[in-house]
Amino acid sequence: MRNKKLIILFSVLIAVTLLVVFNSVLFSVQHVEVHCINVKESQYTRQVKSAHRIKKGTSIFFVDKKKTIENIQKELGGAVRVIGVEKQFPNRISIDFIEVRPYVRVSDGYKTYYCDNEMRVMESGGTDKLINLKFNGSLPDLEPGDKLSFVSSGGLSAADIVTSVFDGLARLGYYDSVIELIDEIDLSGNFIILKISSGMKWEIVSADRIADKLRLALSVYENGLNDEQKTKGTLIIAGSDRLVANYRSD
Repeated sequence: MRNKKLIILFSVLIAVTLLVVFNSVLFSVQHVEVHCINVKESQYTRQVKSAHRIKKGTSIFFVDKKKTIENIQKELGGAVRVIGVEKQFPNRISIDFIEVRPYVRVSDGYKTYYCDNEMRVMESGGTDKLINLKFNGSLPDLEPGDKLSFVSSGGLSAADIVTSVFDGLARLGYYDSVIELIDEIDLSGNFIILKISSGMKWEIVSADRIADKLRLALSVYENGLNDEQKTKGTLIIAGSDRLVANYRSD
């Protein structure tokens, strides 16, 4: 009987302690930071700040990440995509989003589509520089919002490959400048050919470990080539367990 009373008392003390902690000023939200990671000065930053609906003073423990994302994307429709809501204890929330914007232009000579970084078809291509996607074959009939999912002659899924390229570069800090780095992604052959804006090519042999291969390509490009080499030739990235980079003067 005595043990039962002790258990009840201990449970009450824990509940009271948790209640005090959850509602303490120390763990109440004081700052909500909003970052657009693919556009330096996004036109939507202010709107995202007003749409998240996280009230200052709310316990950080009670902030619902899923609901926060729903609030923002309901308010802004397809203009932005929230990719992360992070609780930074004790009192800060960080929200990362991207502007949904055209990145890629793909054409078969009859139809032309403009796609975002997940290869979803958009209404138009806007006025910014776009990356050309080269392939063999014809395009299916698609509507805005549909995902471009054709397979190139080399057996590569265009959507998977291009998305992997963007994701790999994003992890390397190139999310906001990938369009400036790449002019064309060529999937018309057996390899992934990236035509770099400086004039040279990156030839990625096979799509496995593509993030690691892009990391190696960037390292060699930035630190292992002189200015003249960056304007011509081909950097070949091959291997599976052990990656190898070779520069070929075309």
